[in-house]
Amino acid sequence: MKGVIISNDFYVSKYLMKDVVDCNYDVVFESDFRCRVINKSFARFKAFLPSKPGPNECVLAFAIENIIVLDQIYRKIGKPKVWLWNPISSMTRKNKKLFLSYVQRKEIEVWTFDKNDVELYGFAYHDQIHSSSLIKSDVSLYNRAFFSGVDKGRLEVVKNISKALNLISIDNVIHVVRDKNNNDYSVSDLGVTTDTYLSFDEYLEQVECSDILIDVAQNNQRGVTLRVIEALFQNKKLITTNPHVVSMDGYCPENIYIYGEENHRTIKEFIETPTQVIKDSIKLQYTLKHLLEKMFVVF
Repeated sequence: MKGVIISNDFYVSKYLMKDVVDCNYDVVFESDFRCRVINKSFARFKAFLPSKPGPNECVLAFAIENIIVLDQIYRKIGKPKVWLWNPISSMTRKNKKLFLSYVQRKEIEVWTFDKNDVELYGFAYHDQIHSSSLIKSDVSLYNRAFFSGVDKGRLEVVKNISKALNLISIDNVIHVVRDKNNNDYSVSDLGVTTDTYLSFDEYLEQVECSDILIDVAQNNQRGVTLRVIEALFQNKKLITTNPHVVSMDGYCPENIYIYGEENHRTIKEFIETPTQVIKDSIKLQYTLKHLLEKMFVVF
């Protein structure tokens, strides 16, 4: 019997699922799987009742946090393992409580890239993952930096990094999407932010023509973001605020600058240092195939 992956419908998830087209897995997207629910309150109540799991023993719920969908997977396909592509802290208080209660009740194994969540909730750990199709062996030189993301309290840090790059004549493109329901932006901040999201294709185009990526971690997040993996895969320099990158396989000081933490060198000195190419054997540790091998050892 083939394994089954039920993935959310984010474009980046669909892009990632191309990695397993030649593997022994069927991929189904949430919008094609989810059944229409008339009474969500009853569906949540039903999810906590005793039930027999479906027949498949190799099931991955990829980046799915909704317990109604998880329970449909549980009953119809089989008891899933869950990969969280966001820290638990990104959930609303209600959804966090429902999710944690449900996976505990059903004894569902949850995997995450965030070590805080591993320590707090007993989840299994795997490094952040991205598409192996992004792996490259060459180094591109554009003298250009790029950041894209929702504000989430990071705007001031992004502006400071951009200012530091401007002072050393490094071209930088900053795409910060305003937080919804935040009416406190100044006139100057409105001028450097936007309400428009980049499509994933537009985002990849910007990454492709930049040789420096900017990564600003949220709150106390310890797991690395997709930006970090994109820089690793494509041999780009990375300016990040996340000091935990030093513990990841593939960390290389010639390639990574920890903003606000380094006193022994300047950003200019960092950028002028030649980029090192990281071995593909290390990069493959950060792929979906590697995650599946760790999750389903016997399969």
